[in-house]
Amino acid sequence: MLFWILNIILLFNLSLCIGLKALIIPQSASMLSTSGGGICYNQELNPALISVDNSYISLSENLWLGGVSGQKISYYFNNHNYISFENLSINDIELRNEVASESPIGFFGASWYAMEMNKSFDILFEDLSFGYKVKFNYSKLFSESMHGFSIDIGINNKINENLDIGFLIRNIGKEFSDNLRVNNEILFGVGAKYFVPNLNLVFLSDFFTFEQNNYLKLSTITTLPYLNFIVGGTYSDIYKDFSFGIKLDYKKWAIVFGNLNHNNATLGSPSSIEIMKSF
Repeated sequence: MLFWILNIILLFNLSLCIGLKALIIPQSASMLSTSGGGICYNQELNPALISVDNSYISLSENLWLGGVSGQKISYYFNNHNYISFENLSINDIELRNEVASESPIGFFGASWYAMEMNKSFDILFEDLSFGYKVKFNYSKLFSESMHGFSIDIGINNKINENLDIGFLIRNIGKEFSDNLRVNNEILFGVGAKYFVPNLNLVFLSDFFTFEQNNYLKLSTITTLPYLNFIVGGTYSDIYKDFSFGIKLDYKKWAIVFGNLNHNNATLGSPSSIEIMKSF
């Protein structure tokens, strides 16, 4: 009976926080502040967008749902390349026997690690770019573990100076486990970015299909010197959230804070702080 209870806990935590869902959790303040959207804006989301004049490093401290926390370190280099390492973990999952008691008989943890490599290319014309991401992951909870890989493919088309349209396919891959039945759920997305120079605003709109559910993500970002603000949200039949962020730029440094509020307050509000340094 105890083994059966542990399996339920295992499957719940792997699916909710640590397992395959970790492949799509926003792992930086930049991503969290746009509610995980920005197919035509966020380089972490769409590898086709990777294009940097100067190399830079990014460090993120992240707090996700249910007390899950982690870090991410990213390095952008040679204009069109990006590598990163990230982790998520929780250490206070209660272990209980089949007979209810006031106190757990012990505690155990869960962890998830991933490394990714990204590259972008210009296709025929500079206004059309293609990119791919290869990600390797490993997760462990109690005596169970799984590992695997996934591939993301993105395209971005710059229609004019103000309008971009992008396409994204995420999580093409495979997971391996001795005792768990795991499958990668592929995510499909299409997005647009519209820049209004007179208002110093960028508007983002994305439509995602994931696990037979549809999600609309909308964001607005200011483009002011030094200090900028981001607001966003996700809308679907099964889930809604609201996100906001603040970004401070000074010389070769930038600090970003992101926060997300969703329709299940008992799980907490994810937040992230990110520091970037260009070279």
